[in-house]
Amino acid sequence: MKKRAFTLIELLVVIAIIAILAAILFPVFAQAKVAAKKAQDLSNTKQIALCTNIYTTDTDDVMPIFFTNIVGGVCLPTNPTTCGYRSMWQYMVYPYIKNWDMMTAPQDTKTGDPVLDAFCISYGYNYGYLSTLCVAGDSYSQTRLGCPAADPGNAGAGQFYLGISSTSVNRPANIVMYADGGGKDFGAATTLGSIVNPPDAWPGEKYFYGPNGVGWGLDCDNYFKKGNSGGTVLKTGAWGNTDGFAPRYSDVGNVVFVDSHARSSRVGAMASGTTWTPTRPCDNDQMLVNDYNKYQWDPRYDSGTQRHF
Repeated sequence: MKKRAFTLIELLVVIAIIAILAAILFPVFAQAKVAAKKAQDLSNTKQIALCTNIYTTDTDDVMPIFFTNIVGGVCLPTNPTTCGYRSMWQYMVYPYIKNWDMMTAPQDTKTGDPVLDAFCISYGYNYGYLSTLCVAGDSYSQTRLGCPAADPGNAGAGQFYLGISSTSVNRPANIVMYADGGGKDFGAATTLGSIVNPPDAWPGEKYFYGPNGVGWGLDCDNYFKKGNSGGTVLKTGAWGNTDGFAPRYSDVGNVVFVDSHARSSRVGAMASGTTWTPTRPCDNDQMLVNDYNKYQWDPRYDSGTQRHF
């Protein structure tokens, strides 16, 4: 018996059905891929935090400081033969992680440059509140922040850090330790590549890094928005107005807290307890903490509003 071939109309119908199925399924596959990356990203933050807490038990309860001014520097974990660099928080916790790939989010890529990949990672430390930035010879550092006049480990250093005790952190389940960061957006190695600034960095009591409008706010002139103070070329990262916090997943970023629990959070949730809004300008008088009970960055206070010295 002779087999009947498809007619042109029947072939067109089949092609149309395949096109419809593809239109339905491809977005589903794409969403599944993003969800998988988001889950791996969240797992990375949690593992880094768990290892950090093990590190803390081995350092007499002192949390990692942002960097140390070791005379002669240290070797990089990305390349043990590349030495003489400033020791960063990520190098301190690396021996407990033993997998540098965790420092790169699934949506980021490593450059292959051992120096750049060592300094510029996918996660930012709440460095300003979980350690204390001191300026040598600065009266405010000494009288307000409790800093010595000079770095005890390197008297010639202009800036240095003090550690804080993990037991001094009020509400550890509510205080950010690490969050998705924009470090990979930098095109050159920089110590800023592993930080995230809190929403109140500008009016905050402690010192934070920023060229001008440090903190969260619309078009702040921060390092994650522009290359330097007064720059005009905007960076392409999604974290320009959130000073290092990178909402990689449609206004959502992953964050892990001092007690090591991790979750995905929207930008608005990460600014809880402040006057931040998506259209809030970068302004010291407007971007303030109005409820420390809800604020998730400063571990010193349980309640009240923005402290000013």
